[in-house]
Amino acid sequence: MPLSRSDREMGRLWRLTAIGLDRLGRTRPWLSTHGFALALCATVLIAGAVRVYKLDYQSLWSDEIFSLITTDPNLSVSEFWARVRADTHPPIYYLLLRLSSSVFGQSELAARAPSAVFGILTLCAAAMLPGSSLSRGARLALPLLIAASPGAAWYDREARPYALLLLLSTLITLACLRFVSAMPGAVGKARGAIAMLTAAAVLASFTHYFGFLVAAAAFTTCFLLTGRRRKAIVAFAGCSVLALFVPWVVYHSRFVDTRLAEWIISFPLAASMDWFSYLSFGGTASLALFVAAALVFFATRGWREVGAWNTPIYACTLVCVLTLAAAVVISLHTAILTSRNMIVVLPVLYVISAELASYLARRWGPFAGAAYLATQTALMSQPIVDYYTKEMKEEWRDTTALVLNTPGCEAGTIYVYGDAAYYRFFTGTVRPGLHLLETREGDSKDLSRDPASSCPILLWVVGSSWNPDDIRARLGLTDNSFGIADFYEAFLVFRNPPYT
Repeated sequence: MPLSRSDREMGRLWRLTAIGLDRLGRTRPWLSTHGFALALCATVLIAGAVRVYKLDYQSLWSDEIFSLITTDPNLSVSEFWARVRADTHPPIYYLLLRLSSSVFGQSELAARAPSAVFGILTLCAAAMLPGSSLSRGARLALPLLIAASPGAAWYDREARPYALLLLLSTLITLACLRFVSAMPGAVGKARGAIAMLTAAAVLASFTHYFGFLVAAAAFTTCFLLTGRRRKAIVAFAGCSVLALFVPWVVYHSRFVDTRLAEWIISFPLAASMDWFSYLSFGGTASLALFVAAALVFFATRGWREVGAWNTPIYACTLVCVLTLAAAVVISLHTAILTSRNMIVVLPVLYVISAELASYLARRWGPFAGAAYLATQTALMSQPIVDYYTKEMKEEWRDTTALVLNTPGCEAGTIYVYGDAAYYRFFTGTVRPGLHLLETREGDSKDLSRDPASSCPILLWVVGSSWNPDDIRARLGLTDNSFGIADFYEAFLVFRNPPYT
């Protein structure tokens, strides 16, 4: 008896279902084998895309302009080196940025591209290097936390040395953990870890002085937590880094312009701590969640078991405490403790948070660990949206656009407040006939009788805490023949009211 059409369709549906189930059965073992690596790759790719997305959305700000002035490829080697040694930072980042500027120019995109690359390398290091030194759950959580980090996202999009410093701090942290976790018989693993720690420590020390502090803390941690037989190699490696670094410090101290760091003394410590909580965890709520998870961990495991049960948390806590303690001691003589400098401890904080997520998963099930990690990363990542939606540093780009588009300013003179090199960075090539007359910071001057020029702009001020009333009082602009265009932390004073 022939089958009906409906029977044939039903049979075809059953065959397709069987084929689908067979393929699903084959896929599951593949996913169980490769799913972890795929998750890590997806994290790195998505976070890397975020790092390069709209890289030039925000305007260059004063510190970035300083980086580009210092690394101008048109400078001779001697001029470049004179500027580098006058700065408060060691030279490696400036050397790399000068090379990049020579090849790709000094646009906003080109200036920030090296930092974005360093940020992507940090994600790759966090995904690939932990190995057996971290639990499986922590290995997945660590790159997620770095991807969601406001500080990492911020400095990976800025032409300053902090993205490179964060990369090297991550390498130092992971190398320290690999060495500490190496079993007594794993000689090759221990030697490889101490070699990576030494190389990263040298590079970090010559990138930023806080790089040396976190490296010294990592060597000290390795020395304290390793067996007696390995203490000698740790001491030798640490002393080698010190022997390379001390001559540079002696040399640099003869030329560095300490006035560049004077602002640290007057900057409130509470404000620095508040900004660091923002950079590290995105705000109070996320930081409170991290502290609560740490308290739960200590309460349920007990203080005596912390070191024996979970070496990464113990080692990272020691690295963090030693780094900050050294910074505090140095600050008693010379102020160095700022929120930006403290980003060297971000990797150790994120390792601790990753291990907390792993512990919660083992203690109360995967849902508990996943819930903590999801909530932590969600709260942390909220400020990142601002980088792509709000113009937060437009004092240079907006005022420059107005200067360059004002009729008559193809030539003539404009007074500028502060270092004229910053202003000339934007006008020098496009308006070579425009002369910028420098007024030093803190000076008051009567410009009301200044002779008119072809450019109706009398004064260009960027990065000042003045308000329009302060400007009128300081510069003698008491009548209505002068107009003031007010920007965020910037002003333009015009000789003619139509330009107000």
